[in-house]
Amino acid sequence: MSLLTIRCQYGSIGKDSQEIFDSAQGLDGSPSTHLRAGRSITAKFGCELPKSEKYIQIEVQPSFESRTAIFAGNVP
Repeated sequence: MSLLTIRCQYGSIGKDSQEIFDSAQGLDGSPSTHLRAGRSITAKFGCELPKSEKYIQIEVQPSFESRTAIFAGNVP
């Protein structure tokens, strides 16, 4: 899982967002363990987003050779 990449963009022009690291809130970055085939893993991530911004796009890529999954929409 150490090759996992998560990228965040926000706004209509797709401004890059920075990942938030906050161990007190459980935001420690990518898991460093291996993941066996057929198994899943849960991890918390945080991305910087201005208070006035409502739209975010999150890209998740498990490895360099994997396809990227894109999640996009408005946040409350």
